[in-house]
Amino acid sequence: MSSEFKRRGALKEAESYPVWLQQVLTETASARALVAGHQVFTGMRDAKLGAREFAAFFVNGWPVVEQFPQYMAMNLLKARFGRSEGEDMARRYLTRNIRVEQNHADYWVDWAGMHDVSKSKLLRAEGPPAAFALSHWCWSSSSSHALASAMAATNYAIEGVTGDWATLVCSKPDYEQSFPEGSRKKAMRWLQLHAHYDDAHPWEALDIVATLLGHEPSKEEIEGVRNSILTSFSYFKASLDCCL
Repeated sequence: MSSEFKRRGALKEAESYPVWLQQVLTETASARALVAGHQVFTGMRDAKLGAREFAAFFVNGWPVVEQFPQYMAMNLLKARFGRSEGEDMARRYLTRNIRVEQNHADYWVDWAGMHDVSKSKLLRAEGPPAAFALSHWCWSSSSSHALASAMAATNYAIEGVTGDWATLVCSKPDYEQSFPEGSRKKAMRWLQLHAHYDDAHPWEALDIVATLLGHEPSKEEIEGVRNSILTSFSYFKASLDCCL
């Protein structure tokens, strides 16, 4: 079998990817679940999360939301046209999605405002250092790590688990119905975009990681991808813990 990877199966099925990458997904699943099912999100789903916790959530999460296009731009700098199929895929993906992420920052500001968290409060970013470790990690990974590991950390791990928790929050009507009817669209726009759109982005990132590294990457490359995913989930959970 050639060490090169070319996906044949469905994009959103783990079995479509190399065995080593399937194993990485299995090994990181429990850490992903700790983020997706965090008390912050179950409380939000049930419309029982307090105002202080909501304010911390918006402030702690803002640097990652605001900087996400920059993470992608730094990774785009690593992808040279025509050097490999994986880099060409990454260029197309990153170029297409950078502007989308900028719009998401606007919707986050709108959502926070519905909970009386102003843009100026988001920009002040006041909180414990652990609350912002995720944004520092994403910046470090995107600026200095190999393209496959960095995209695994951000476009696969962060985007993927965000789809999980946004879907959880939207799985009951309680939170949406906690807003006056006339303001629900504005309040829910960020959540509904992440919960209900055809969530192909994390899978596309996974496809890029697989194409970049192939069927038989080195032990160091596999560990780089695995550790990047686990670190993203660990710092995400730490940020959420700081909200409580």
